[in-house]
Amino acid sequence: MKPIYILFTFVGVGFLNAQTLVINEIDPDSPGADTAEFIELYSSTPNLALDGYALVLFNGGGDASYAAYDLDGQSTDANGYFVIGDSGVVGVSITLLSSGIQNGADAVALYKSNKSDFPADTQVTTANLIDAVVYDSDDADDTGLLTGLGKTVQYNENASSDAANHSLQRQSDGSFKTGTPSPNTANAVLSIATTEISGLRIYPNPASQMLYVEGLTQTATARIYALTGQRILTKPIRHSLDVSHLTTGIYMLSLTHKGTTTTQKLIKK
Repeated sequence: MKPIYILFTFVGVGFLNAQTLVINEIDPDSPGADTAEFIELYSSTPNLALDGYALVLFNGGGDASYAAYDLDGQSTDANGYFVIGDSGVVGVSITLLSSGIQNGADAVALYKSNKSDFPADTQVTTANLIDAVVYDSDDADDTGLLTGLGKTVQYNENASSDAANHSLQRQSDGSFKTGTPSPNTANAVLSIATTEISGLRIYPNPASQMLYVEGLTQTATARIYALTGQRILTKPIRHSLDVSHLTTGIYMLSLTHKGTTTTQKLIKK
């Protein structure tokens, strides 16, 4: 069947019923003297208190920490964003140390921990790890960082040959791709390939209570994802799906029927 490409936009609304906090965007390489570097976190719950979290930066040279920041006393904003960066970046809540953010191959990691647990040259670890991104700028993969942080993919900020003017931004599937830096605002979620299921009709969209599906000849599997990439629902479906429990916002709905999967944007009102 013919592939279809859907363009999603990542917007700052509540997507999940369960609390989620992720690294949403990083910009290690900025124009000139690197004075516009930042790291953006995103929480599915607006105004989420960040007490007990620490952000740790790791150097690929020795796979050990070179900076750490306590997030105690901080919180995400009304749209779920929190930015640590250089003083000139819009909406910065914590200013970076003079060491800044190294260009790679390096890593940024979010822990449920304290800064004091990560003195300089602490080796990478998955203990109390919440999220991590291993990145580079046309550098070889750092297997020590990847293995030490439980990751399999290292993302290239220079993938579009314009690292100084691009950041790495979380996509709807949880991966990262380059785009124009957008601290405290929506990421651009790039095209996602999907497949059309002939005769399928899904309505209403936006939906508030029940979502109805016509055209299935046998039970299908429905999966609903937040735009941060987390799967929040998996259920068999034949004719309808109750979405009343979802928080108002934008989701991705994936239906698998007879081995074919189709994905579309779902708006919960």
